[in-house]
Amino acid sequence: MSKETWMVVSGGVLGAMFASLGLAVVFGPANGFGGTSLAFMGAISILGLLPCGAGFVWALIHPRHGLPSAAVGTVLGLGIFLCFAGDGLNDSWKAPPDRPSTVRAVGSWASGNLVVRVRPDRVVAYRSGSGSVAWQWTPPGEDSLCTMSRGIGAGGIGLVGHSPHGKPCAAVTSLDLADGKPGWTATVNAPARDGDSADSDLVAVAGTEAVLQGTDGWRAVRLTDGRELWRSAPDAGCTPLEVAGGEQDVVTAAQCGDGSAVLRSLAPGDGQGRTRVAVPVDGGLRNLMVVSVDPLAVWVDAQAERGTHAVLSYDRSGKQRASIPVSGDEYDLDVMLGGVHAFDEFTARPLFGGVVVGDLFIVPGEKPGDVSISGGTHPGRTATGRLVAYSLADGSKQWTAGLDDQVTGVLVDGASVWAMTRDKLTRVDAATGRRSREMDVNDTASLYPVDLSAAGRERFTVVAEDGTGEEPPVRGLS
Repeated sequence: MSKETWMVVSGGVLGAMFASLGLAVVFGPANGFGGTSLAFMGAISILGLLPCGAGFVWALIHPRHGLPSAAVGTVLGLGIFLCFAGDGLNDSWKAPPDRPSTVRAVGSWASGNLVVRVRPDRVVAYRSGSGSVAWQWTPPGEDSLCTMSRGIGAGGIGLVGHSPHGKPCAAVTSLDLADGKPGWTATVNAPARDGDSADSDLVAVAGTEAVLQGTDGWRAVRLTDGRELWRSAPDAGCTPLEVAGGEQDVVTAAQCGDGSAVLRSLAPGDGQGRTRVAVPVDGGLRNLMVVSVDPLAVWVDAQAERGTHAVLSYDRSGKQRASIPVSGDEYDLDVMLGGVHAFDEFTARPLFGGVVVGDLFIVPGEKPGDVSISGGTHPGRTATGRLVAYSLADGSKQWTAGLDDQVTGVLVDGASVWAMTRDKLTRVDAATGRRSREMDVNDTASLYPVDLSAAGRERFTVVAEDGTGEEPPVRGLS
C-alpha cells in the first residue's frame, strides 16, 4: 500500500471513528444514552480528532479508498459509544424547583399525556412529553388541599378535598384533569383536622361513582355531576376509617370500639353489601390500608407487638385466603415506600411498594445489611435490593428478583412491574420474576420514594415529594 493510500485509509478510519464518537456524545443523551463515561468519551473524541482530522478530510476527497474507510470508522465509533455509554434513560425535561422552599407534594396522578402533582396550595399539570405546564388549579380562598382520591375516573376526573387551616376537610371538589376545570363541590361531615395536614383514602373513585367519607359513614355521588346515589353507615359502635374504590367494588373500613376493624365490600351502583370481614386485631390498630380492592387485600398493622402485622387477602365470601407477614424470617416487606417514614411522604396519596398483579402480591423485600455505608477518608456506599412475589391464594413465596439497590418507585405495566432504584430502572415479569429489561438512570438520582408513571414506550415521568433541592419536583425520562 502506497504512503498516500495508507494516509487515506488510516485517516478515514480513525478520523471518522472519533468524529462519530463525538457526535454520539453530543446527541446521545436526547436518545436515551449517557452516564459518567460520556465526559471521558467526549474528551477522547476531541483529542483523537486533532491528529486524525487532516487524514479524515484527505480521505473524503479520495472517494475510492476514503469513503469505505470512513464508513468503517463510523461503525467503529458508534460501536464504542454503544458499548461504553450503555442503553439508559436521561432527564428529557425538569420542572423548576418548588417555591416556597417549605412546600411538599401530597400526591400525584397520571392522566393521558399529563402528570398532575398535588401540593397543599395548588394542583399543577405537566405535559409528559415536554414538561410544559398545561394548567394549574388553586383551592378557593385560603383553603389547602387535605385529601385526594387514589385513582381517577373515566374521562380523567379526580377528587380533591380542601378546607381552611385547622378546619375539618369538609369540601370535596371534582377536577377534570384534561383542563383543570372544577366540576361539582360536595360537603361532608369530616373529623377535625390538624393545621394544614393531609390524610389519605377519605374519598375514592369506584367505577362511575365518587364515594365520600364522613364521621357518620359513606356517601356515593355520581362522578359527573355530584348527584347523590346512596348512603352507607358503619356498624353500631364503629367509626369510619377509610374508603377504597375499584371498577366493580367499593371497600369501606371502620374501626370499632374494642379496637378491631370491619371491612365491607359494596356494589358501587347501589351500595348493596357483598362481603363483610372482621379483621383479626387484638389491642387496637396502628395502621390499616387497603392494598387491593379486587382481589381484596389489606395491610394490617396492630398496636400489639405480637398482634397482626401482615397483608391479609380474602375471597368473595369473606374467608381469609392468605396471611403474608411484613416482617418474616427472611425479609422485611416495604409495603409502603419509605418504610417507617412512609406516612411522612405523599400524605394524601401514599406510594405503595407492594402492588397486586393478578393473584400475586409483589413487594420490595429487605434484609439487614442490604445497605452499607463506610466512613473515613474515602466514604462509600454499597447496596442491594430485590422484589419478592407472594401468592394471595395461600401466602407462599413465588419468586425473588435481585436488584442493584433499594427500591424508590414501583409501576405496574400490564403483566410486568418496573422497579426504580437510585441509578437503574428494571422491568420484571410479574409471573416469573425474570428481569426482562434494565436501563441506567443517568443525571438525577432518586434518593427518596418517588411516584413513577409511564409516558410512552420506555418513557417515564418521576414525581418527587420534595422538589425544593437537587431533585426536581417532576422530571421526564427518555
